[in-house]
Amino acid sequence: GWQNSGSDASYGDWVEGTSGGEMGMDAVPGLPAANSNDGWVGAEMQDHAQDQTAPGFGMEGHDAETVVPAEVEDHSADQAAPPDAMDTGAGDAGGDDEDEDSSDKVCGSCLCVFDIDRTLTGVQGDTAHCPDNKVLGFPDYGYDGGPATLSALANKGIKSTFCNKCYLGITSAGAGSGEGSEWNKYLLDEVMTGEVQDAFTEKFPDAKKWSYKLDVQSPYVLLQPDREKQHAVELIRKWYGAQERAVCIQPKNVFFYGDRTENIKPFKDMGLNSHEISCDSRDIKRHGIIGHCGARPDEIKRQPGNHLCNKN
Repeated sequence: GWQNSGSDASYGDWVEGTSGGEMGMDAVPGLPAANSNDGWVGAEMQDHAQDQTAPGFGMEGHDAETVVPAEVEDHSADQAAPPDAMDTGAGDAGGDDEDEDSSDKVCGSCLCVFDIDRTLTGVQGDTAHCPDNKVLGFPDYGYDGGPATLSALANKGIKSTFCNKCYLGITSAGAGSGEGSEWNKYLLDEVMTGEVQDAFTEKFPDAKKWSYKLDVQSPYVLLQPDREKQHAVELIRKWYGAQERAVCIQPKNVFFYGDRTENIKPFKDMGLNSHEISCDSRDIKRHGIIGHCGARPDEIKRQPGNHLCNKN
């Protein structure tokens, strides 16, 4: 039932019976019910000056009931296991202090966390401007909606980057196409894969599920508002480090990758690394504040700090 909007057909804009390409709440299976659905977009929320959202979904910049604590809760389970229980992963980014080097030997795992829309994906259906992207055969309700389209990074695979040796996670302001959708299942089964993550998932199969906002019960978080994603990423780090999993990851070894400019700098206050991606392809229709083609493998760098496209 997808039909082309007829505007800028080369960009593959798809809509389904709603003005402006926005998707109604009833189009997104698997999500909690909301009181109204006028203008709700089923994934990453765009242009905050114009968008509306359903009450209770907590999107930043809207009248919604969400409370992001000034301090991220300190979980008592976030205790480092004895050195012989630690999975050291891929090592750290280096350090000059002797004590720090010593701790890295038992706490050297790394964590790569990705946004979904315009990071793991590109504009739906557009391979003319994004030839390394791949169109799939089921819908993605992000932004204007349309056939799910992998970015060059997701198409080639996270395994092609240094994150192959790291633990993985997702933090998105949107919800994909809903928890039970084919697209969301594909993200967990086919995109969130790598040498270290696959071994972890085999050991902890219950980890392959979705969490919401700051109720982090897995490393894959949906509906966490823009400009507040750093809090969810920190809780993912702590989730991995809980006693039953005992994966010790220092903040300096956490790397977030996302296309939306406003989400990058807030990570600095928590000592986490962050990188804006899709730097060479920005969505002009949305004033360049989000990506167009999504992430490329060469943009996934193990570089400390908080880096915007125009300041790398």
